[in-house]
Amino acid sequence: MKSEGERKRKVFIGLGSNLGDRIENLRKALLMLEASGIEIAKVSGLYETEPVETEEPQPPYLNAVAEILTDLPLTKLLDLLEGIERQLGRESKGCKKPRTVDLDILWVEGEQVESKRLTVPHPRLWERAFVLLPLSELVEELNGKSVAKAAQILAVKQQVRKIADDQWFRGKKEAEVL
Repeated sequence: MKSEGERKRKVFIGLGSNLGDRIENLRKALLMLEASGIEIAKVSGLYETEPVETEEPQPPYLNAVAEILTDLPLTKLLDLLEGIERQLGRESKGCKKPRTVDLDILWVEGEQVESKRLTVPHPRLWERAFVLLPLSELVEELNGKSVAKAAQILAVKQQVRKIADDQWFRGKKEAEVL
């Protein structure tokens, strides 16, 4: 039973994949979140981008952002996300190697955290068009900053292209390629 003070809060999760069936990897990750009791409120379209800050050539990434609602403590949510990553074949966190799935906590309603294991808001949130473009489909501003404006500025320098609308998550084949 939940105490009166506990309530679900909005959390934005960044999703990425550049190995295997990238769309299916991202879809499975979201379905696994749902199966764990997390409410998926909204999901952005899919964006394709070249890997950034990597030491070796890699396949392009597919990225999206999901708005979830949860009352899990952030450490438990992080455990859940890392567990899903491992179940879907992710070998190690923090390396710049290709991955089947990458799940990052980007922003949490009413919370800021800075620990060895987790920083919220994500420390590079405002530096990456592949995060801000899909995020701009879900929210206009965060912490008083326009997400769309920041995304437009970065999109000039970072090559990101939208490849599917928000229907990709529910498996509608006609939505997979724009």
